Amino acid sequence: MNKDYYKILGLDEKAGAEEIKKAYRILAKKHHPDAHPNDKKAEERFKEISEAYSVLSDEKKRAQYDQMRRLGATDFSGFDYRSRAGAGGRGSFSFDDFNFNDIFSQFFSQTRGGGFSAMPEELDLQAEITVPFETALHGGKQMVTLQGETSKKIAVTIPAGIEDGKRIRLSGQGRVSAGGRQRGDLFITIHVQPHPRFRRQGLDVYSTAEINVVQALLGSSLLVSTVYGQKVELKIPAGTQNDRLFKLRGLGIKTERATGDFYVSVRVHIPAVTLEAAKQTLKKFAAQMGLDY
Repeated sequence: MNKDYYKILGLDEKAGAEEIKKAYRILAKKHHPDAHPNDKKAEERFKEISEAYSVLSDEKKRAQYDQMRRLGATDFSGFDYRSRAGAGGRGSFSFDDFNFNDIFSQFFSQTRGGGFSAMPEELDLQAEITVPFETALHGGKQMVTLQGETSKKIAVTIPAGIEDGKRIRLSGQGRVSAGGRQRGDLFITIHVQPHPRFRRQGLDVYSTAEINVVQALLGSSLLVSTVYGQKVELKIPAGTQNDRLFKLRGLGIKTERATGDFYVSVRVHIPAVTLEAAKQTLKKFAAQMGLDY
């Protein structure tokens, strides 16, 4: 057997995993037997493409194959061409180990309900779930339903403090290989619902507090609630300007590895002055401070 798997897929020997996968997808779709009924050449070409992909997409087998090529070998009849999913105890690649119609239909099908999808030769699955802000904060359990040929419910442990967009890996919860010899993993992307009062940025938390004009002018103190419900005294210095940001170190989101900070932005509420006595008092104040009005 003298075959150049890189040439079969139209690739350079330095091609990355994504390039290999992309080339295989294009060629497999083009030469699949379903698209060429009763065409033996197309069938052989499709098997050749699949054989090349089964080797080059497996890091260990690709390394062995590359080493043999560098040594100048031209006959690879003794090479193990079994797929990553496993092909029994045979020492060479056998197309009886694949259900090509099933693989092809999975390969080009749309993502089905439940947010999970799988590609041929890939045993890992992807899913997305949205969790409440409090669940992401404190951690907890979240049930996930995967819709496929049969529905499957999985309890997912949400770690305390997880950020929006992070992924959780569940080993062994992916697709089962042909023959059931291997099982992939399930990767779940976490989305966190927004909170009405707090805004997260990584492990840091942002909030807003309102003060009146006298507090801003003379200084004051007020109690603010952290994201965990803790009451903390925030000192407002005299002359505080609107939208000033105060940092409370170490009072943000807590995880096993780190803790963020808590930021409070103050908004100065300026009331409408309607009482004549109050107006006169403010005018005197303005004159004393050299302010125009």
